Amino acid sequence: MVQFSEILRKKEKKPLSEPSQNHTRKEKVSVSSIRPADEEIEQFGADPQSTVRHNENIKTYYEQLLERARDVRDRVKAKQGIAASPILSILHHITIEDLIDPLYEYTVLYTKFSDLPSHAVCVTVTCMKLAKGMGYDTKEILRLGLAAFLENVGMYLIPDTILKQEGKLDPRSLALIRKHPELSAQVISQMGEAFHWLARLALQVHERSDGSGYPKGLSGDEISEFASIIGLVDIYMAMIRNRPYRKKYMETDAVKSVIGIDKGKFPNKIVKEFLVEISLFPVNSYVLLNNKAIGRVLSTDKDHPLKPVIELLYDGVGQKLKKGKIVHLSNSPLLRIVDTVGEEELP
Repeated sequence: MVQFSEILRKKEKKPLSEPSQNHTRKEKVSVSSIRPADEEIEQFGADPQSTVRHNENIKTYYEQLLERARDVRDRVKAKQGIAASPILSILHHITIEDLIDPLYEYTVLYTKFSDLPSHAVCVTVTCMKLAKGMGYDTKEILRLGLAAFLENVGMYLIPDTILKQEGKLDPRSLALIRKHPELSAQVISQMGEAFHWLARLALQVHERSDGSGYPKGLSGDEISEFASIIGLVDIYMAMIRNRPYRKKYMETDAVKSVIGIDKGKFPNKIVKEFLVEISLFPVNSYVLLNNKAIGRVLSTDKDHPLKPVIELLYDGVGQKLKKGKIVHLSNSPLLRIVDTVGEEELP
C-alpha cells in the first residue's frame, strides 16, 4: 500500500525527484481494445474472448479525473487552495488495478479534448503510460501523474479571450501565455512546502534539451526527466487536437514531428520510449491496408509495433461496413499497413 505522505516526502534526486536508473522493463503487453458495451463487434484474426469489452471502471475513473481537473480549474480561478490527496487517490487506484493502458486507449478513442481540464487528464494518463513502460515504480508513477495533472494550472489565470483567440497571437498575448509556467509554480507553491518540488518542475516543462525552451533556456541534464516526459506528451496531445488557430495533425504526422522535426528537443531515452508506447500508428489513427480496406487503430502491440489491433471501417472498395470488425494484424500475416489516412480523406 502506498502512503501519499511517502510520495510527497520522498527525497529528491538531482535538482528534482527523478526515477532511479536501475529499472527493469516489464514484459507484460496490453493489447486490449475497448468498445462501448452496447456495440456489436465481429471478431476475426483472434479469439473473440481476447478482446476486452468496455470496462465501466475505466469510464468511471476517467470521469472522476475530469471532474477533479475541472474542480482544480475552478479553484484556481477563484484563488482557492488545491488538494493533492483526491487526485492521488484516483491515480493510485488506476495504477494498482493495472488500468493505465486501457484508460489511455479509452481516453484517446472515446473522449474529446474540448478544454484545458480534459487536456490535463489525457496528458496525465499518457505520461503514466510512458512511466510504466520505463519501469517506474508505483510511487514514481504517482508523482509523475500528479505533476502532469497540475503542471498547467497557470493557464487558468490567463483570460479565455486569449486562449480561444483564432489566428496568430499578437506579441503581448504570446508573452502572457509564455508566463504560464511561472504562474503554475506560484499556484502550486501555495499548496505547501511538500509541493515545492512540483512547483520547480512546473517551471521546467517547457524547457528543451537543446536550450530552445522557456522560461530560463535550460538544457540537457539541467531539466528534470519528469519535466521532459510531460513536455513531450503535452506537445503531442496538443498537436492531435484542433486548436482555435489551427486544425489538428494526423496522429502519425504528430509522432513523426516529435521524433523527427523536433529531434534534439527531448532526451533520446524518452523519445524512444514514446515511440514504443505510442507507436508510429497511434491509437485512434486511420490506416490503409494492403487490401485497400481502411481501419482505425484501437490498440498497439509492443512486440509487433507495425501490426496493431484495428477496427475495419471500410472494405476494399470504399464501402462503409455496417458493424465493426476487429483485426489483430499480428495474427493476420496476409494483412499489413501500407499508409495512413487523414480523417478528411475517409470515403
